Amino acid sequence: KVVVWLVSSNPILDQTLAALRNPYHDYRQQIDKDFGSRVEVYSGSQVLNAQNFSPTTVQENLTIIVLSFDSLRIRRKEGRKAYQENSSLEPFVAGFEHPETMIPDVEDNALMQVLNQLSPVVIVDESHNAQSDLSVEMLKNLNPTFVLDLTATPRKSSNLISIVSAQELKKANMVKLPAVVYNRPSQQDVVDTAIYLRQELENKANAESCYIRPIVLFQAEPKINRGATTFLKLRDKLIACGIPSNQIAIKTSEINELKGQNLLSSECQIRYIITVNALKEGWDCPFAYILATLANRSSQVDVEQIVGRILRLPYVRSHRDPMLNMSYVLTSSSDFMTTVSSVVKGLNRAGVTDNDCRTVDAQITGEEPSVGGNIQMPSSETPASETSVYTMQPDEKTPKPSVSIKKHGN
Repeated sequence: KVVVWLVSSNPILDQTLAALRNPYHDYRQQIDKDFGSRVEVYSGSQVLNAQNFSPTTVQENLTIIVLSFDSLRIRRKEGRKAYQENSSLEPFVAGFEHPETMIPDVEDNALMQVLNQLSPVVIVDESHNAQSDLSVEMLKNLNPTFVLDLTATPRKSSNLISIVSAQELKKANMVKLPAVVYNRPSQQDVVDTAIYLRQELENKANAESCYIRPIVLFQAEPKINRGATTFLKLRDKLIACGIPSNQIAIKTSEINELKGQNLLSSECQIRYIITVNALKEGWDCPFAYILATLANRSSQVDVEQIVGRILRLPYVRSHRDPMLNMSYVLTSSSDFMTTVSSVVKGLNRAGVTDNDCRTVDAQITGEEPSVGGNIQMPSSETPASETSVYTMQPDEKTPKPSVSIKKHGN
């Protein structure tokens, strides 16, 4: 049996390959159990070079090939390796049994033609990114026996066979919910509040039995105007506030100071990560607790794509202090409800569906720490089982939930 596992980005590709190859990972342990440990996992380069990939290995094992959309989804096939003649794959040609499904104008020994004739089961991860005409053509060319989509935002026409709600994720201690959204008067207040809140969380984490180093994920403004708070300006702001430079890392399309860093190690000092939009799907750090977005009050920096990066709960277990089971979003938006809407869209992408959300007016209690401006921290009375987005305007005394998650059956 052959499985083609398609992913939308290189980070997800690397993570998927690592998980499927790790004999101690839950994924691989279950697959080994189901297939008697007769499992081979390949990258794109391995199958192109026929490294231990032959008709015999395919016949004897479960063959999982992890590929990116971009390696197969193309408008011009010329010059692309998956569609090129490949003598390494010639042994497969003699076993072709479905000439009627072969791709026109593609050599018989090209990888795409070989996959077509193997009629694989196709898994499409983040399938909301594979809905274009080119994506549909790619799937047809694979001649799949079955297509399984994995997505938090299925199309209305999708045949839904399994749904995992945010409430189930919360009960399984997989996510930091509720998410608390604070609106601050200015960008500097966002920075100050992020520093304060992170230190409060670290103080609480020090009392836990496991190592947690809370991280702030700063979303800087893009270089679209002269006054924008870019990632370099933001780093200078943090250093001016007394943050050591070795606790700050920049991750953009051009700079990657996270490369080679194990953020979960106690040896790592990073407590602040600055990005613009580089950390989207495929990057998750359980220690990331706070998303601080520096939207100019006259514009919006979209947090929709990035809010899901702070939702994973460390060690997949509930912690004694309820604040360590929540996530936090800080903004200085002049249109606060638009930002909240963007947060909800980001939660949609992370598995919280529109069907799970509703608007409520209930208040929760809070306590007010000593910090510039009004910021209230969720108290220990905040219901740990509630999966909500709580919003806080700058001058409010108590946070109000604007969006919460329905339980099934309500």
